[in-house]
Amino acid sequence: MPELNLLAATRTVEKSMPFVLYRLLICLAVAFAYVFLTAAGAGTAIGVSSLSQNPTAFAPAGAVAGFLACAYLMYKLRATFLYNIKAGNLALLAEQSRGQTIPEGKPQIDYAKRLVAQRFPSVSGLMELDLSIKETLRKLPAARLAPSLSNLNPRLSETLSSIIGWVFSANHQVILAWIFFTDTSDAWRAARTALAVHVQHFSMLLKTRLYLSLFELVGFAVSFAVLLIPIRNIADALPMSIGLWQYVFTAAFAWTLKAAFFEPIAQAAMAQTVFTLIERGIDPDSERELDRSAPVFSQRSS
Repeated sequence: MPELNLLAATRTVEKSMPFVLYRLLICLAVAFAYVFLTAAGAGTAIGVSSLSQNPTAFAPAGAVAGFLACAYLMYKLRATFLYNIKAGNLALLAEQSRGQTIPEGKPQIDYAKRLVAQRFPSVSGLMELDLSIKETLRKLPAARLAPSLSNLNPRLSETLSSIIGWVFSANHQVILAWIFFTDTSDAWRAARTALAVHVQHFSMLLKTRLYLSLFELVGFAVSFAVLLIPIRNIADALPMSIGLWQYVFTAAFAWTLKAAFFEPIAQAAMAQTVFTLIERGIDPDSERELDRSAPVFSQRSS
């Protein structure tokens, strides 16, 4: 098993710090959007019900509506976020893994965007491939863990398989990094190679992904605990109580730190492992198994 080195992954991310800070600013904008639309929803509800006996009674419903509206907007923009933010980080990670020197300062951001545009001319093309990768990774644990979970209640077994599949699908970013790493112009063939490695080394990569997910979760928890203090102080200073929303907003800003810093470190660490396994060679049986379960990758490869 290739050594999992979080320290080395952190050093790799440090070299792409200009883009990481750019990613942080975008994530902060998302967090503030949640706060603004939630507050706007509450304010709108109060305004609409201003003639009632208790206008503030509708504020919680308005806040929920504003929060859900922002969540829906973020869902619709997920392809843009992937193309302009996440993919740039992965492209820089691939360049560093190849031993290439990346620019420093603001030019690094433009450089990353050029790398993404060269590999994927369209946002929809990248999103289609990414969704196919995630779907394949999500289904893999259900097939591989079925014998181990067969003694459990069927509903519990299905739930556990779904949860593990959701966690394992986080490796989709590493597969995208591998696509940037390769010289081939066939992104689907490159993805097929990386997915075959996930089939061949499923148990080991699942354990690694669980470990890195725990790392991200701890980072989120620490960020939440640290940010809760100033956000609670701000909430206490407001003229009206915001109740549980102070925890929701804290979670949003903690997610910002997790997405901007802890997630790229985890992806860099996983990339070191996956790239090493690919370079060691792929078992043809694993490729055939992948083609049976996800034929789209062999069909789309030129």
